[in-house]
Amino acid sequence: MRTLVFFLLCCLSTLAIHAQKPVSIALRPGASEPETRAANVLRSYLQQITGQPVPLQSAEKVPDGYAPVLLGKHPALQQFGFQQPPALPDDAFFLEGKNGAFLIAGGGDMGAEYGVYTLLELLGCRKYSPRDSFIPDIKNLQLPAYPPATEIPAFPYRELHYEPAFDEGWARWHKLKTRRNKDADWGLFVHTFQHLCPAERYFAEHPEYFAWNGAQRSPGQLCLSNDTVRQIVTDALREKIREKPDAKYWSVSQNDNFDYCKCPRCAAADARYGSPAGTLLAFVNKIAASFPDKTLSTLAYQYTRQAPKGIKPAKNVSVCLCSIECNRGQSIEDGCTDFARDVRAWSALTSHLMIWDYVVQFRSYVSPFPNWHTLQPNLQFFRQNGVNMVFEQGSGRDCSEFSDMRAYLLAKLMWNPQANMDSILTDFGDGYYGSARPAIWAYIHRLTEAVLKGDRQLTIYNIPQNEPFLDSAGLDIMNRELGQLLRTHRDDSVFINRMMGAYTPVLFARMERSKTDSTQLATMLKWPTAQLDRNLRAFTDGCARAGIRNLHEGGYTPDQYRLDYLAFVDNMRRAAASRTTSVSLTTPASATYAKGDPNELINRRIGETDYRYNWLGFQGVDLQATATVGGTEPVSTIQVSFLQDQQSWVFFPEKVVFEISPDGQHFQQVLEENIVIRAEGGKRVRLVEARFDPQPVRAVRVTAVNIKTCPAWHTCNGNPCWIFADEVGVW
Repeated sequence: MRTLVFFLLCCLSTLAIHAQKPVSIALRPGASEPETRAANVLRSYLQQITGQPVPLQSAEKVPDGYAPVLLGKHPALQQFGFQQPPALPDDAFFLEGKNGAFLIAGGGDMGAEYGVYTLLELLGCRKYSPRDSFIPDIKNLQLPAYPPATEIPAFPYRELHYEPAFDEGWARWHKLKTRRNKDADWGLFVHTFQHLCPAERYFAEHPEYFAWNGAQRSPGQLCLSNDTVRQIVTDALREKIREKPDAKYWSVSQNDNFDYCKCPRCAAADARYGSPAGTLLAFVNKIAASFPDKTLSTLAYQYTRQAPKGIKPAKNVSVCLCSIECNRGQSIEDGCTDFARDVRAWSALTSHLMIWDYVVQFRSYVSPFPNWHTLQPNLQFFRQNGVNMVFEQGSGRDCSEFSDMRAYLLAKLMWNPQANMDSILTDFGDGYYGSARPAIWAYIHRLTEAVLKGDRQLTIYNIPQNEPFLDSAGLDIMNRELGQLLRTHRDDSVFINRMMGAYTPVLFARMERSKTDSTQLATMLKWPTAQLDRNLRAFTDGCARAGIRNLHEGGYTPDQYRLDYLAFVDNMRRAAASRTTSVSLTTPASATYAKGDPNELINRRIGETDYRYNWLGFQGVDLQATATVGGTEPVSTIQVSFLQDQQSWVFFPEKVVFEISPDGQHFQQVLEENIVIRAEGGKRVRLVEARFDPQPVRAVRVTAVNIKTCPAWHTCNGNPCWIFADEVGVW
């Protein structure tokens, strides 16, 4: 009897499989454009999944013999037992699956399409990155049973400034603002004073339009208490709106510097409102009154971050609050309590609050940056405080450390901050890294634990040399483990390419930390140049395979890094032969850099273009250093390097003088070099050198004259500026 029952069940099962209805898509007659678009997207994917044509039907009733996916408020809802879904806000969608059918209804322009992507993920499809997707092969596809569910995004506006999100298809799949929509929606986007009242046009004849910095007028920011400035900005904005009338958002916001106006009227307003943000809001609110059908966005950024008192944003003014100063080693609530205070204060003032958050290491896109444990609690905190717009700034169009995985996770959490983060990452890891996922997880866990056990400081503008969680022993372990994974999968080119997003950061951190480690430097200096170049090419090749084109936001390529590293080692070899034995300073250096230790000038470690390592800094004062010279051989050359990074208030000295002494007491000048200081972008190192007839020298004196304050043409003119010097070399 049992055998007979089993046989009958098998037969019924076989009949059920053969009787399974093919999938179709049902649109109501006169369906909307968003529904039609969503239906076409779904049809394309279903045909790839099944390998068969999928009919798209438009009729009052669904023909017999099909398992339909119904889009929108289809007349055949009751035919399959569906209730008409409620009205849905923009981007939201409703899903239900039963009785062999599936219903998708969406709100606004994208809701139905977002519902389609969620159904496709239920069927097993994944879009890990613009280059890496998975579409299952299901010949006998069955639509899933799914309880009625409405999904509404936690944040109505979700923008991810990360390489994957620049791909239209990936951004749509992950329910994000696409670049096309962003460009259509925004007329001007942040730091717009320079466009609405440009210094190039007005500063020469009307310096009063611009900021008084306490010493003089500066072109860096506008004077917000000047009525003429407000009218100029209003007129300029009106003209720009005329050129792009359909754009909804228009930013009227400060330039990207600290040089805000401190004239008596602006200072009085700042005091009255308790923050420069109040003076800015008063300015923007008056302009917004002229454009009631547009949303004017302004920044709460750096000096305007603190919410004001006694004033609120107008109804058509949106505030973009920026977390640039925050520690990424802890959640905002735990590690950046002053910013958490600002979020709460601004949310009490306006329902139009946007957060501009930062999620990568901007000075080193490929440096390990273990901020995983902060991403979800931060988004949850934003949601709890009524934030309705989120902009997560990653590495822009550049690939970076774990950029595919971090972007994937952020997209999911921006839609729903309460989603199970572990499940999201495990699902991604299994599909993207396969059997190597546990090893990748162990690597991330080790870095995260190192941050949590240390001082928990993780900033977006740091370098591996200054990161305490990146110790040499730990980096060596990670290098061995990840290297073993690569060797194990050496024939799997797709795996290798994906793994390089994790491995190249380890290589980079090891190479960078070597620059400030005397032991590692001594070892490296013994290598033949060919061996060093092979190691550097392993890094650049890894970057190429990972799609990493730039190492930081300034556009610095891996190939240029290789050449600069080789030059750095060559300079180190030359510096190793320098005859200096001790050094003293007439005026102390700043303790902020190299702890102000004068020996930084003679430690044989060469400074490059980052002032935070291997440089000695002097703010607003001159440098005068006296170095003793060892040995009895005659001396014929003196060298010193200086750095320029004008954006950071770092300038070359205006004059450099070299003097030599045969006895350490009496000095004679061998060089005086005057340097013309002009406006220049980027970072530059200038080598100042004196060559003279060989002669006995017991001491050299180097004097570098600081221009003292930023020049008049600089956005922060009048503020005390820096000179940075490195390596007094004597041969």
